[in-house]
Amino acid sequence: MQEIEFRSRHICVDTDPALCVPCQERLDRQLALLPRVYGELEVALVPAPDSGDRLTGTARPGIPLNGPAVEARADIRGTLASWADLMVEGRNVRLPLRTVPALAAFLRRHLGWLAVHPAAEDAATEIDELLRRSLAIARPRHDRHIPVGPCLVAACRGRLTAVARDPGTALPSAVECDTDPAHTWPPERWRSLHRKLPTLPQGLSAKQISHAWRIPAGSVSSLAEEHQWRRREDGRHVYYAQDDVLDTLGRDRLEPRA
Repeated sequence: MQEIEFRSRHICVDTDPALCVPCQERLDRQLALLPRVYGELEVALVPAPDSGDRLTGTARPGIPLNGPAVEARADIRGTLASWADLMVEGRNVRLPLRTVPALAAFLRRHLGWLAVHPAAEDAATEIDELLRRSLAIARPRHDRHIPVGPCLVAACRGRLTAVARDPGTALPSAVECDTDPAHTWPPERWRSLHRKLPTLPQGLSAKQISHAWRIPAGSVSSLAEEHQWRRREDGRHVYYAQDDVLDTLGRDRLEPRA
C-alpha cells in the first residue's frame, strides 16, 4: 500500500498562486483518494463484533451503525459540496451532482482556480484533515504489543516489547526498547533474540519489600518507577528484580523469604 502524504502543518508562504505546486499536487491526490475512502467507510458502517466502535442509530431494526463512520461519510460529502459551491459561485459553472465521486472530480477539474483563491490555504488544510480523520476510521490500525523482557543491550535498563503492526503502515513490526529507540530488532531476528533473553532475577513482592525495609506498600511502585526496577507479573502479582531492589534500598535489612 502506497504511503499517503499529509501536509503536517505546512503553510505556503509568499507563493503565487496561493498554494505552492507541491501542495496543489498533494491536494489533487487527496481529492482522488476521497471517493475510495468514502466507499470503505460504507463497509465500516456495520462494525465487526467486539470491535469497540461507537454505535449510533440503525440502518433497519436490529442493525447498529458505526457512529464515527456515519459522521465521516457526512463530513466528506459536506466538505466537498461546500468547496464546490464556492467554485460555482466564483466561476459561474454548472453545479455537479451531489455525489462524492462527482464532487471530487469537479474540484480536481477546477483545482487551478482554487489554488489562486484567497481561501486556497483553508481548503487544502480542511481536506487534508478530513482525509486523515476518515482514514483513521476506514483503515484502523490494530497494533499488538507483546512484552518480551529486559533489554539485551549492556547497561540498558529498558524493557523490550514486540510490536506487530498492520502491513502497509509507516513503521514496520519490531521488538522495541522503551528506554532507547536505537535498541530495535526486526521480526526476522525475533527467534534468535528470544534465545538470548536472560532468566529474570529472583523477585520480591511489594509486600515483602514493605516489610523488610519498613516502607509503605503504596510507595513501592513509585520507587520501582523512579529507579527503573525490572519486574515480572504472575497473574495479579508483581515481582521486582531482587538485585535492583537491593541496589536501591540496601542489603542489610532483607529478611529471608518463606
